[in-house]
Amino acid sequence: MLRCLLKLLPRLLILGMVPGLARAAERVPIRDLAFLDVQGQVIHPADNNTARAVVLVFLSPECPICNQYTPELNHLREAYPPAVEIYGVVADPSLRRAAIARHAAEYKLSFPLVVDTTGELAAACRPTHVPEAFVLTPRGEMAYRGRIDDQYAAPGRRNAQVSHRELADAIDAVLAGRAPAVAQTDPIGCRFESARVERPVTYAREIAPILHARCAQCHRPGEVAPFSLLTYQDAAKRAEFISQLTQERRMPPWLARPGQVEFLHARRLTDRELELLEAWAKAGAPEGDAEDAPPVPEFSTGWPLGEPDLVLTMPEPFEVPAEAADIFRFFVIPIDLPEDKVVAAVDFRPGNPKVVHHAILYLDASGVARQLDANDPQPGYEGFLTGGFRPSGSLGFWAPGYSPRFLPPGVGQRLSQGSDLAMQLHYHPSGKAETDQSQVAIYFAKQPVERYLSGVAIVDFDVNIPPGEARHKMEHSFTTPVPLEVLDVTPHMHVLGTEMRLTATLPDGQTQPLVWVDWNFNWQEQYTYAEPVHLPAGTRLDLEAWFDNSSGNPYNPNQPPQRIVFGEETNDEMSICALRVLESTDPAEKKLLRQALSRNMQQQLNDPRVMLNVMQFISRGGGSEKKDPASLLKALRVDEE
Repeated sequence: MLRCLLKLLPRLLILGMVPGLARAAERVPIRDLAFLDVQGQVIHPADNNTARAVVLVFLSPECPICNQYTPELNHLREAYPPAVEIYGVVADPSLRRAAIARHAAEYKLSFPLVVDTTGELAAACRPTHVPEAFVLTPRGEMAYRGRIDDQYAAPGRRNAQVSHRELADAIDAVLAGRAPAVAQTDPIGCRFESARVERPVTYAREIAPILHARCAQCHRPGEVAPFSLLTYQDAAKRAEFISQLTQERRMPPWLARPGQVEFLHARRLTDRELELLEAWAKAGAPEGDAEDAPPVPEFSTGWPLGEPDLVLTMPEPFEVPAEAADIFRFFVIPIDLPEDKVVAAVDFRPGNPKVVHHAILYLDASGVARQLDANDPQPGYEGFLTGGFRPSGSLGFWAPGYSPRFLPPGVGQRLSQGSDLAMQLHYHPSGKAETDQSQVAIYFAKQPVERYLSGVAIVDFDVNIPPGEARHKMEHSFTTPVPLEVLDVTPHMHVLGTEMRLTATLPDGQTQPLVWVDWNFNWQEQYTYAEPVHLPAGTRLDLEAWFDNSSGNPYNPNQPPQRIVFGEETNDEMSICALRVLESTDPAEKKLLRQALSRNMQQQLNDPRVMLNVMQFISRGGGSEKKDPASLLKALRVDEE
């Protein structure tokens, strides 16, 4: 079981750090923001895991100097690879979106043009003129601000030739991993005008961009959310409900508490967005000017990452009944490969988004999952967590709102010849009979891979939650004997869980928060760090978990409450935090880590009380092995060879 827990690890996403670049005093929270361009397409800078620089250029269609710079900005967009993201930003609230879009088309902008309807980009950058350029690292650290080049000596005074190209020089410096020689210049252009006229918040101007960028991925026809939020009519009748759920932070679903550590693509609305949604609802949900409204976003009907190298489809459709408890079911798909492969990206496409809640993509090289599937007359077989087999690997995790990404260059996941995909799907019945036939797309690495993904699971077997206890706390620790480069973290509890926190205590005594979630079993998540977290050898990982086994817990399946111990079923409990790490290239370090994890598990099982709980689990028919202690203990071991 431990081995499969180590493989309970989803996708990888890293935004490249700029080595050697001194931190600037100013920082723009680009990772927290989501925008719409003038065509209505969603832009999230954190989606690009190969990004090495982000360029924001504040513009105004009313400024002739901005318009004169359009060809130069187009040239810059064409000159740099996709690792450099260049955005134009219009932040003047007096300009209508439709007019801005017409201007972009007329001047043939080759870069996305963003309308800063919330004012957050302008507030963070504080431009003084248009055009004014800002070069940021993927963290949002400001490396350069100022003019594009010295084409203009002053408004109305154009130089005969350009001799200094500060914006291009700054981009080159950031790409080279060094600070620009010139960090700031005086921009030449029109004054940046930010009209502060009191007017009501409207759907067209402020609310539609928020809903389209933050909510529409799930809240659109055919997707998992119960209603669409693509039109004014959709949103206006639910204005107060939207305000309530967002103010309570129940939507969009994001369980990690802020201020602990920075995660990529956090589905957490900014304070400004919350303020606008609340103000709109209180004002009676006015629609506003149609010229301000963004077009309805278009969502890809194909695979977003392009044509896959391999597509795996459930062999036959599965019928989801109209009325049932949540369904956890495994579907086994043979992967016919002539040789071992290295995976660079994985994407999942739910066959029926109305009922597919999430997917975990295990690999099984033993054939056990295939046999379990054959023994069940229906498509697939019922299973929870690891499904009765010990996974040989993982291809990741999917939940609504997830965006697929390629792994960074030089990093890959192993896919062995002869493996089966054992895909666990969690279904939510919709109230009417549905069918599902989901698919998985696999992209193989085209370049050499230097590092592979591995895992570390912090597992607390001492689950013994008394009935009636509303805040039962569990604690467990593991000390790593080798350095760890941690990419993401996946907490796991069941329906009684309320909170989980993982903290690293470094050898020098300093502490590093890794994650703290307010747990909800219905919204399980993998949290990817904005940058890999480096933990030196000797770091202690402290896991704390809280459970509510009182009658006041609406999720408690037992009324009256009963004593709950360790187990795989939903009505049992677990306390697990899985970390995806970059596998060490030193065989001795890999062995040390396996041995330390094995000893940590064995020490727990040497406790008679813990063993009693595990034996109770076995007696109830739980576990992925036979109902005997020897086979279960064998499953829990980590190979030490």
